[in-house]
Amino acid sequence: MTTFSNRQMQIVEQLNVLLRARYPLIYIITREEEAVEKALQQLLTQTNLQVTPQILAWDVARGWQDNGNDKGALMIAFGRIKQAIERQEASIIYHLRDIQYFLKNNTSNAPIIRELKNLVKELKYTGQTIIITSQVLELPVELSEEVTVIDFPLPDIREIDQIIETKLDPSLVTLRPGERENLVKAFQGLTSTKIELILAKGIATKGVIDESDIKIVLAEKRQIIRQTQILEFLNTQESLKNVGGLENLKNWMQIRQASFSSQAQEYGIPTPKGILLIGIQGTGKSLCAKTIAFEWKFPLLRLDVGRLFGGIVGESESRVRQMIQITEAIAPCVLWIDEVDKAFGNITSGTDGDSGTSRRVFGTIITWMQEKTSPVFIVATANDVKKLPAEFLRKGRFDEIFFLNLPTPRE
Repeated sequence: MTTFSNRQMQIVEQLNVLLRARYPLIYIITREEEAVEKALQQLLTQTNLQVTPQILAWDVARGWQDNGNDKGALMIAFGRIKQAIERQEASIIYHLRDIQYFLKNNTSNAPIIRELKNLVKELKYTGQTIIITSQVLELPVELSEEVTVIDFPLPDIREIDQIIETKLDPSLVTLRPGERENLVKAFQGLTSTKIELILAKGIATKGVIDESDIKIVLAEKRQIIRQTQILEFLNTQESLKNVGGLENLKNWMQIRQASFSSQAQEYGIPTPKGILLIGIQGTGKSLCAKTIAFEWKFPLLRLDVGRLFGGIVGESESRVRQMIQITEAIAPCVLWIDEVDKAFGNITSGTDGDSGTSRRVFGTIITWMQEKTSPVFIVATANDVKKLPAEFLRKGRFDEIFFLNLPTPRE
């Protein structure tokens, strides 16, 4: 018997509402295509749909799943959808896999984007819907008003714990309660398939699942980070013993550490957002960022803001979205944004000179900092606070701002 997770049931409910409302184009961002397909099959059992829809899938390699036609030719594949519209066929869901390559704004893709827009207009009056699934969001501006975007999340803590519970014999799991919680948290950001593979690897290697498997999970995450070329996964062994002075910061760190536990969340304690460290070069800002990650046993990600900016129109904004998605997937983690005054100082001076790209990137980042609910702890460092935009320092984006002065002789 197939079991469905909470996230699959949630997307079924979302799609159920959208289909009944006759939304013509839905874009699902997911790294788990198989889980989405199971959710679509579950959708067929919904009793409140007037007509049970038929699902037809197409991809560039194999064409339509029922006949294999139109391989590699999306424009021709659109012809089948157009014919079904003209024949006023019953409710159909057209599942188009990974067509983001055809939606990039360039001259060669212009006919595809135009025809998709034509189909969307005609689908509004039918019981038919196009669903696009992809790992990334590639959306031309021509379709921005027509499409509904849904994020299909990765497994949460409850589902990960359920995978461990159902896929493994209890006698093979030699984890104490605290170690099990750490392993479950380490698995956050990975797909259910990857989680099952890592568990199988642990059993095949050692015969049991124990605390050492956390290192294997972190190694998998390091591979994901390396592929982005935006974030850097850092290994750190810096403890509080290596930091002289800064007693206020140390005490704050030790008090807030427990705020990320499941008990704190159940009690209603909010997850810390982050801190801003200000001081001249050499006062230990980078060391403190590494120390926080080591003491809290969190992965440390370093963001080079300069890598966010690309030469193609819209590429910078896309990289920011990618950075946010990956960081939240890896969470709980520490995100170290180094030298933010150099990255965004030109916004304050009004000398950005890049057609507003810096302002849009900055706006996206500070909005995310204000509204994020995922356990991503931001450590931002700056040398000159005067260069930082005032909105960056507004309450709610950081829990505290610490000034790191030159060390005293005792420190």
